[in-house]
Amino acid sequence: MTGIPMPHVTDLLKAEIEVNWPTDARGRFQGPHHLVLAVSADGRHQVPAAAAHLPDALAADLLAAVTPRPTPAGPGSPPAALPRVQRLLEAALGPVHITTGPSYLIHPDRIRHTPTAPVVRSDTTDPAAIESLRTANPGNWGTDEWHDLLDGKLGPWAMALDPAAPPPAAGHPAHVVSLCHTPCWTVHGAEAGAWTRPGHRGRGHAATTTAAWSRLQAPTGRHLFYSTSATNHSSRNVAARLGLRPLGHLWKVAPLPDAAP
Repeated sequence: MTGIPMPHVTDLLKAEIEVNWPTDARGRFQGPHHLVLAVSADGRHQVPAAAAHLPDALAADLLAAVTPRPTPAGPGSPPAALPRVQRLLEAALGPVHITTGPSYLIHPDRIRHTPTAPVVRSDTTDPAAIESLRTANPGNWGTDEWHDLLDGKLGPWAMALDPAAPPPAAGHPAHVVSLCHTPCWTVHGAEAGAWTRPGHRGRGHAATTTAAWSRLQAPTGRHLFYSTSATNHSSRNVAARLGLRPLGHLWKVAPLPDAAP
């Protein structure tokens, strides 16, 4: 995206919401959350989105409660609108659960990371490399879903292979230790989905696959997002390893787990 003007932060926050929570023509999203509130890293801008399942009048009240340019709070601090949002929702629908986590913007051309393991990317021209992965499902993908991933039906991906294992060949199946894929995307943006096998974490493999994934996505011109929860320190360490630019925080307001619509 070199030479292309950087969009305003509110446009990036809106794009990230639409990547993770596809919206309809009204700007309302499908999903278990009642409301998503994206707040910029400096706390000066915020973008709300209301769920499609909410009554229109309630959704309008929730959106009106969020000031586009609030008084800045500390990084990651609850936005001032959150208590009123919570009161409105609980008065209408009952108790809610609030979670948050940081989000980052990935600039592929700014990443400086030394790979920690051999990487296979979805754009490989070596059919044998793909075939060696057919039996390398790490166990957290369904069989059909894994094959769809390898066949390119679920978007770009990058996988790191165990650097201590023999190269995939006859008698030596591939052993995937980390994976970055594309769990959701739109014309304007894509979200990185990173995972590392237990026992191989903390070695930089997730940073290796995320960097490779971002370079795959670079030609599309999409804005690339990386988000996680506030308590996922391993995932936040990946962002730090890659020097990702903090974009903001995503605040998610949902019904209690046993009361989801």
